[in-house]
Amino acid sequence: MAGANLPAKKYKKTSPTTSRLSFELSGNAVQYIDIAAALSAINRKFYRQGVYYYVNSVEVYNNEAGVVDLFTVPDTWVTKNAWNRGFRLFQKMNAMVDSPISGVTRPKYHDFKVFMSQRHMEQGTSIQPSLHNIDLAHAPKGCDDWVYSEFVSADDDGDAVQQADNFHVHLLGAHYGTSDNWESVGLIKSYAESRTTVEPDSPEDNNISITDPLLNVFDFSSEEQMNDVITNLLDDNDAPPYDQDNYIGESASDMQHVARIGTEVGINRIGRASGFCAPFGLICIDPSGYDSNYRIVLNLAQGTYHGVYAERA
Repeated sequence: MAGANLPAKKYKKTSPTTSRLSFELSGNAVQYIDIAAALSAINRKFYRQGVYYYVNSVEVYNNEAGVVDLFTVPDTWVTKNAWNRGFRLFQKMNAMVDSPISGVTRPKYHDFKVFMSQRHMEQGTSIQPSLHNIDLAHAPKGCDDWVYSEFVSADDDGDAVQQADNFHVHLLGAHYGTSDNWESVGLIKSYAESRTTVEPDSPEDNNISITDPLLNVFDFSSEEQMNDVITNLLDDNDAPPYDQDNYIGESASDMQHVARIGTEVGINRIGRASGFCAPFGLICIDPSGYDSNYRIVLNLAQGTYHGVYAERA
């Protein structure tokens, strides 16, 4: 009868989720993955981009001799603070026209979505995840609406044309466009330009004289031992242990390399790499030596955020 011969326990997974994301790519072109968009498309749920996603492992399937390099945004306090600053400004901009001022409410799937770099912005989209059929057939799964955030500036560009300056934002690299017509603004670059920095030599002690009579009252050494010690203290380690004029992420070449996966013809057609953290779910895919189609699979860490593990920025 119905219901007989069943397991004793019910399926208790509270949020059934496809956390294995498969992407079909072709050739040597650089492309980008947006994990939040891919999860949303596959699982029919809304995943926010502005969190830290975690990849347990990566697989590459191809019958060619070549490699695939994977890059993310550097996981630093600068990245986190720059994103949060952009998010706050985006929220403040939208609050200016919130109800009851305009009667317009925030869209149900409203989110702060950013590009990884200018190159990502110029492509405009990210790779769609795929599901599969037999005989290597696959079906990409897209989003009905996944629009990257746009700022609308009230800054008068002086062109005497009553049209606001609209631009996107990206994390890595310099601003793109001109001061009267920005196309995309670098969040980390903008964050660096908004901050004060440390003094090159702090504290300032260059006016100390090692020939001062009182300073040498107890210098019994004919080899000027105390003077040498003082000189070392004056000259060494009074500047920051980093480039004070550079914030990591101001350059588009500041990506974090997280994996290199190789494949060969005939054997070793599946390459694997261990996991990593992907800030805001953005990954750059850079293949070399590939001319045909190949597949990348991300196995995401499972957790409590709609079935995957993620952390807020």
